[in-house]
Amino acid sequence: MIRLGVIGVGVRATHIVATAFKQDASVRVVAAVDTDVDAAKARLTEAGLDVRDTRWFANARQLVASDVALDGVVIGTRCDTHARIAQDVARLNVPVFLEKPVGLTHDELAALSVAYAGRDDQVVVSFPLRVSPLFEKARDLVRRGRIGKVNQIVGSNFVPYGGVYFGQWYRDADITGGMWLQKATHDFDYLCELAMAEPTAVSAVETQRIYGGDMPDDLRCRRCDLTATCPESPRNIAQRGDDGGMGTEDHLCAFSKSITNHDAGSAMITFDNGVHVAYSQNFVSRRSAFSRGARVTGYEGTLTFDWADETLRVIEHHGSAVETTRLTDIEGHHGGDEQLAQNFLEVIRGEDVSRAPLRHGLRSASLCLAARASVASGQLEPVRTPGPTTTPLSLRA
Repeated sequence: MIRLGVIGVGVRATHIVATAFKQDASVRVVAAVDTDVDAAKARLTEAGLDVRDTRWFANARQLVASDVALDGVVIGTRCDTHARIAQDVARLNVPVFLEKPVGLTHDELAALSVAYAGRDDQVVVSFPLRVSPLFEKARDLVRRGRIGKVNQIVGSNFVPYGGVYFGQWYRDADITGGMWLQKATHDFDYLCELAMAEPTAVSAVETQRIYGGDMPDDLRCRRCDLTATCPESPRNIAQRGDDGGMGTEDHLCAFSKSITNHDAGSAMITFDNGVHVAYSQNFVSRRSAFSRGARVTGYEGTLTFDWADETLRVIEHHGSAVETTRLTDIEGHHGGDEQLAQNFLEVIRGEDVSRAPLRHGLRSASLCLAARASVASGQLEPVRTPGPTTTPLSLRA
């Protein structure tokens, strides 16, 4: 039996545990922490897990101090608590599945680096894109030299559900850390893997031209005089047939003066091997405007991939060949969730180390913080990743 503790039994943590349970029927949630126990029990039960013998705790520290025996812990709380809870859990000395971002401040990242020193590969950070079949194919081709020496990478994420960051709780930057830490952390992670180097500095800009504004902080659609004409009202969303992440029910006003999340951001990143990366994310894209992926340019060729159409292409520069590969989406996060859950089980069993280790979570979060600092300063900002300098994971067989 694999005995899991789950801290923060939300949709995401439940999905990961349920995915692990599908791969290994011996998985049991023997301990859990959540502010709404009834809802948490219902969520786990609906996912097929038996919680009749689960021990429930009021907070993470109570769980850590208890006598419950655990083989691993899943941390799925809101973003501003990830680092603190992970530090508490470190005392258990068991594998951890940690949601991103791993921390929201440099102090939190430094404390995490110390807490897991020497065993950061026992932490599986929730970076499913890096282990999705499409990306692993792309990374393999780049690292095998299929397109020759790389000099530039261009990445982008045109998000089709961006409304969730303006009409739902994700709009609270004090909880999420803002859109660099909330969203770009995924993309910065896989871009670092493609660059095969460590980021050194970043220059970033952001735009808030669509969402936010001068509407009251706590205004909801049902109390607004503009619901008849506002494109984001439930009525107009229903007529359109696509909520773009805003929510189909009554929600907070997306044009509130309390919103600080950018609706578009771009970053230019330099690496210690001379590669530079240009990245942009946009949260007003909708429907088939969705695109997420990268263009990697080398001397011998160009490689492009896009999770939206599940396609990877290699274009020869010194020949006429164009190779196209389609990798069908499996399930969550383009198949990455299944891979992460499997890897977490392998780490617990001692069969493998993390394919998304904490040091790379720290690297990505440090890059996000540098991007945020660059926006504020208007200058090129250094990337300060805590812990020893490391190279990306070696190519897996």
